[in-house]
Amino acid sequence: MGVIGGVGEGPVSQFVMISKQIAEQAVNEKIQDVVSDPAKRIRELQQPSPFSQFIDIKI
Repeated sequence: MGVIGGVGEGPVSQFVMISKQIAEQAVNEKIQDVVSDPAKRIRELQQPSPFSQFIDIKI
């Protein structure tokens, strides 16, 4: 069987570990983006949405 209280050796456990590593890498890349260029997120937020052309609000 697997390890009690830890991660086993089965395919599901391996999948969970690989998924965790991929998620950690993605989070670390996002953190590095913000640290290296804090204004990047602001520029992205200020760009018009691709959906804005479909929304026509009349007041």
